[in-house]
Amino acid sequence: MSPILVLLVVFVVTLLIGVPFVWSLTLSCLSSLCLMNGFPIITMVQKLYNGGARYTLLAIFFFMLAGSIMQHGGISTRLVDFSKALLGHVRGGLSIVVLAVCMMFAALSGSSIATTAAIGGMLYPELVKAKYPKGYSAALPVAGGTLGIVIPPSIVFVVYGAITGTSISKLLMSGVIPGVMAGLFMCLYAYFYARKHNIEKSNEFSWSNLITTARKAIWALLMPIIILGGIYTGLFTPTESAAVAVVYGLFVATFIHRELTMSKLKDIVIDAVKGTANILMIIMAASLFGYVLTIYQVPTLFTNAVSTFITGKYSFLLFLNVLLIILGMIMDSGAIILILAPLVYNMAIGYGIDPVHLGCIIVFNLAVGQATPPFGNCLFAAIPATGQTIVALARSVFPFVVILFATVLLVSYVPIFAMLLPNMM
Repeated sequence: MSPILVLLVVFVVTLLIGVPFVWSLTLSCLSSLCLMNGFPIITMVQKLYNGGARYTLLAIFFFMLAGSIMQHGGISTRLVDFSKALLGHVRGGLSIVVLAVCMMFAALSGSSIATTAAIGGMLYPELVKAKYPKGYSAALPVAGGTLGIVIPPSIVFVVYGAITGTSISKLLMSGVIPGVMAGLFMCLYAYFYARKHNIEKSNEFSWSNLITTARKAIWALLMPIIILGGIYTGLFTPTESAAVAVVYGLFVATFIHRELTMSKLKDIVIDAVKGTANILMIIMAASLFGYVLTIYQVPTLFTNAVSTFITGKYSFLLFLNVLLIILGMIMDSGAIILILAPLVYNMAIGYGIDPVHLGCIIVFNLAVGQATPPFGNCLFAAIPATGQTIVALARSVFPFVVILFATVLLVSYVPIFAMLLPNMM
């Protein structure tokens, strides 16, 4: 049996029997390399180490830590109160509040799953109390949570940049306009849904309430401005901006809101370390997997095979989006970006697609995959938060998935939406 066939068979079989993704990658590489005569196994260890020994990957830990501090330090609840005061008087305002808070929380946490779990747990009971259908109420934080990896800071953009050597600063800025666009489109749908189903306003507008909640939320609203402003102006790098986010979050949660205790901080740090370790292990295993694929010239074979039915840039973009949609339905988004990005990168460059634009397209597609049945991570994150079944969630989230995919296609074929801010840097 050829080494490349062993690689693919072991990878697929181990996944099907429930072996964790990181070990499926590692075991398949080890099995394949053992069939190569004279291949030094120590090289495998070196490739694993080199995959995680990158300065830019430090941002992952800091962004995860900052997101947890925001969630447990009273910052997210103040964002919710401000959004209710601002939008609660609009028809379907509470549903729009959920989407708006998801966008703001995404800009703080950089994590789709954390956004879905946190906002779903806080606002799902209120949606049901306001007589929104239960399935629709559960689908709102799932759809809004997808923007967690599009609106910066985004851990996935950091991973893509580290793998492909693309500017992480520009990648982060490329997600701002597409993420806001997707959020606005979903808010429009939520408004018309509420009108169609005659859902009442959640509260009356009050200037005094708006001013009070805005004053309490000002520290939370300043955080994305500080982070994005620092990256955009070149004041600090994305990795440094992650550290700034942690320091800022600690200051606000401890000295302004006074809701962060030492016991809470200890649990937050432990969770962030565990989450970072999981991500780094996957990145290291994926680096080894990519190295093995390169040995067997799989990227070249893939390029030659795809080139037979792709005639230009636009057909390539269509192929890429369709491929990502299909993979997003059946695979974890992290696995897709780590395996697929190195394969399509050179092809995209050959068709004149900017690496930053390519990164935005891939990450945005992966964001939609988080809400796409059957394996969308945000769907599973919403189950304990809402108590809904995966079938009910999948049915209710479908209109939002359609909106998100339409936005992805718009961003793919009209590069200015993704490239405007990076080009101005």
